[in-house]
Amino acid sequence: MDGTAQLALRGISRGLHLAGYFAAFGTMFLQAAFLRGGELRGVKLLAWAGCGVALLAGCAWFALQTAYFVSAQNFAGLISAIPAVLQYTRFGALLPGRMAALLLAALLFQANRPRLAALLAFIGVVAEAWLGHGGAMPGRLGNVLLATSILHLAAAALWLGTLPALFLAVAKLPEPGPLVRRYSLFGIGCVAVLLLTALVQYVILIARPAALFASGYGALALVKIILLATLIAIAAYNRLCLTPALPASRMVLRRAIGTEILLGLLVLVAAGLLLQFAPPAMVHTG
Repeated sequence: MDGTAQLALRGISRGLHLAGYFAAFGTMFLQAAFLRGGELRGVKLLAWAGCGVALLAGCAWFALQTAYFVSAQNFAGLISAIPAVLQYTRFGALLPGRMAALLLAALLFQANRPRLAALLAFIGVVAEAWLGHGGAMPGRLGNVLLATSILHLAAAALWLGTLPALFLAVAKLPEPGPLVRRYSLFGIGCVAVLLLTALVQYVILIARPAALFASGYGALALVKIILLATLIAIAAYNRLCLTPALPASRMVLRRAIGTEILLGLLVLVAAGLLLQFAPPAMVHTG
């Protein structure tokens, strides 16, 4: 397998891991914060589905990243490198720890402890920041990037991660209007934080608009920006047009949320691929 294919597989597996992790956490959070009066039918199965995707994709990411670290040429070389990666790298400590935290959160959720489950899964979400560029960049600028990465991950998980559970709620609840209206206000706050932190990350990591067209990192960042802008436009349409028209607009709203889920998945895959490249600012610094 050539280097480009390996890079793509690492990025896709990382993006799918994030998508599953976000969906599991978001399902737990929506149940704990918005549905405290009763359990939504199918919500535990949805949380387990997200957990399963996160664990399977996480294992694939771990194997691919380990092979990359040691330039493993065969399966035996990969297996022999695992203990060293687990013991001596931040990646080897954080990724398995985050997956264990998510599995424990899923078990707590199954045991009807949604608040504790959501809190534990949230810790796993934000711990991802230490596996990104903010965790790798030294100095004060690195600290700023790490802080904004934590906020960015939290906002993304709280918005994108709750969309599958919201889709389920719109389909299952007899009257989804009150939930959707409360969620809509919550989503506005998440999007605001997401955009503000994305701007800070752009200034630190890209800096020049021309860099969006001059590197692999810039091209993927541009794709992510376009996907995110489309997502926000659909969310605004849902807020301004479909939510006030409930319950008559229920079917149209479900299709719109389904489109958001698909676009959110593409955003996270793009983010996973993006993190396989050195940002223009880091390349310049090096």
